[in-house]
Amino acid sequence: MHAIKRADYIMAMLEQNKVVMVADLSREMGVTEETVRKDLEKLEKQDRLCRVHGGAYLNEGYGTETPVKVRNKILREEKALIGSRSLELIREKDSIFLDCSTTALHMAKLLANWDKKITLMTNSLAVATEVMQNASIRLVLYGGELNRDRVAVEGKSVLNEMRETFINKAFISSAGVSLEAGITDSTREEAEIRRQVIRQAKYCILMADNTKIGRNGLYVIGGLEDIDTLVLDCPLEGIDPKLAKRLAAGKTRVIDGTDSGKGLDSWKDKGD
Repeated sequence: MHAIKRADYIMAMLEQNKVVMVADLSREMGVTEETVRKDLEKLEKQDRLCRVHGGAYLNEGYGTETPVKVRNKILREEKALIGSRSLELIREKDSIFLDCSTTALHMAKLLANWDKKITLMTNSLAVATEVMQNASIRLVLYGGELNRDRVAVEGKSVLNEMRETFINKAFISSAGVSLEAGITDSTREEAEIRRQVIRQAKYCILMADNTKIGRNGLYVIGGLEDIDTLVLDCPLEGIDPKLAKRLAAGKTRVIDGTDSGKGLDSWKDKGD
């Protein structure tokens, strides 16, 4: 396949899925992975995409509109890091919520062998599947209409059930977080669920990899003031200094996943 046709194919796949993987493109186009990486590098220089380890995503970012099976392939190390640091915020007898994000799924995999008693609420079938064999976890799966791409249940019935529950700590992700728009999502359904979760939760922990910082989704979930803790895979100051300054001036704790232990002492000061 000629280089121009490869570029067109890559961009078509990105428009469809928001994310592409080097191995998949190599197989589909019948070229080596090294050729694909060079193609992605050229497209990035043209400001048409952003490269990450093993693949690339559209400049506009990606969110829950991208199927879980696709999202789960990208930034896996970063999401695993965020998930493991977020896990440190959970205490015995907590009631927590995990959304249908792939970062939350990384947390669920770790919780599968959790030995402390907690209540876990979720609308994600993938999360529920990971923890369902752990007898230490009281699992509450909200009911609703199944979205197969997100492997999650949605709709008014989910929102109604949420209104009847108290969440001690909600762990959510989003399509973006920025100074100008706050916390945003790419789909109305997930934005509604996360918006309701914030209302029900005592503490809201936003888990965001570096691709979400400074980006805006279409639907507003909440303001920066709704975030009690922001967990990242890198120092926020290096990505968005203005956002870091704004959060530092407010109540939000920022935990850099690469800096072991930082941010946890201040969380304990809140009485948890």
